[in-house]
Amino acid sequence: MEARLRRLLDAVVTINDLDLDAVLHGLVQAATELVGARYGALGVISADGRGLDRFVHTGMDPAVAASLGHLPEGRGVLGRLIADPRPLRVDDLTADPQAVGFPPGHPPMRSFLGVPVVVRGEVFGNLYLTEKDPGRDDGRFTPEDSEVAQALAAVAGTAIANASLHADAQRLAVLEDRDRIAHDLHDHVIQRLFAAGLSLQALTARLQDTDQAEVRTRLAGVVSQLDEVVRDVRTTIFGLHVSPGAGGLRRQLLDLVEEMAGRATTTVRTTGAVDALVSGVLATDVVAVVREGLSNAVRHGLASHLVVTVDATATDAATGADAVAVQVDDDGAGIEADSARSGLAGLQQRATRRGGTFDVRRRAEGGTRLLWTAPLQVSPA
Repeated sequence: MEARLRRLLDAVVTINDLDLDAVLHGLVQAATELVGARYGALGVISADGRGLDRFVHTGMDPAVAASLGHLPEGRGVLGRLIADPRPLRVDDLTADPQAVGFPPGHPPMRSFLGVPVVVRGEVFGNLYLTEKDPGRDDGRFTPEDSEVAQALAAVAGTAIANASLHADAQRLAVLEDRDRIAHDLHDHVIQRLFAAGLSLQALTARLQDTDQAEVRTRLAGVVSQLDEVVRDVRTTIFGLHVSPGAGGLRRQLLDLVEEMAGRATTTVRTTGAVDALVSGVLATDVVAVVREGLSNAVRHGLASHLVVTVDATATDAATGADAVAVQVDDDGAGIEADSARSGLAGLQQRATRRGGTFDVRRRAEGGTRLLWTAPLQVSPA
């Protein structure tokens, strides 16, 4: 009994390890030794409560475990524990009416002990122990074994809860950093860039001498570049304020560009309340336009730099209605006038269906410009 208690205390000490899998594996190993089980496992219940999303096991040969394929899905006897989280002892799994059997190659298992992993009334998972040593208690798990397993399951629950709190704290720290950076960019960087642009504009206005025409042109170019930088910084600020799991259009565009750009450097600019004004089917069209533009630029044009601009404050040139404009610029090989437009035909159809416009052409400075517009509000058909 003293040795058993010492082993139990040793298992408790491991809870301070931040590697959750290592902690759980150590607790399962301790449980198998303390109750005399050949196999042990701990399943962490998925967020929807319908199955398992983490499964730590011990006692089974790694090659055998790998050959079994997917993790247990929480059905049969395991599902009973999930549905009714109370200690469960079964002398012979093969005779249990709720057993669903094992996949081919799975080692035989008869005796079974399962206990819930609970912390403050919340069920995190279950601890499973099987195949008790036939030289102990006739190979059957006892109420004392159940108490030991419940003690270790409580330790496991605390470890899982601690890991969850640690992960939440890290996410909170990241979000706080993002907000701080966004505020710094808005309160300091943008204001200084804006002030610099105003100063250059004022200087340009004072250069009236015709001999200074070249200087005025160069200064105007610098002002234009500063305007672009301000737009880029504002897009970055919007991106920082959007959580990675959020589903707004701006987040979708950032994720799409990151996914498709490959080695090309990219800039994503958005103007106006894109997430609020462009949603539903219209947002789907915008994403499709950007996807096609990126595909043409990266796969066919071999572009090394891309600029994606989505402007929710545009005006339709023909009707004067409020519109969203999507522009994709690249520095690739460009598009030939008679080139096939199989992929682009769909974008023309989307524009036509919405009463918008679509155009793709070679840029004077090289590469391709794709421009697609659609009214923000379409009259019912």
